[in-house]
Amino acid sequence: MSRKERANPFSINSLLKFACIFLGILLVIYFVKTQLDMIEMQEQLVEMQQQVELQRLRNKDAELSLREDDETMERAAREKLDYAHPDERIFVDISGTN
Repeated sequence: MSRKERANPFSINSLLKFACIFLGILLVIYFVKTQLDMIEMQEQLVEMQQQVELQRLRNKDAELSLREDDETMERAAREKLDYAHPDERIFVDISGTN
């Protein structure tokens, strides 16, 4: 080796090695952070899917209760108030027998 190469502690090879090591460390840190973010987002996805399923069940229950309420109201209107649909014919038995 010549005297110039020994005197310069920051040769091209040492700078390239340092840059490669630094980039490698940055890539590992980025990879680990990305994996942690993915795990967190998967947990959020599972939680949101559970919330969606719970809301679907609530909606179904509400729909059933509304349907039952409509049927109950219609039955009450027919029996107690003698209402009918506009295009419906009502026949009344006036013979007096049940």
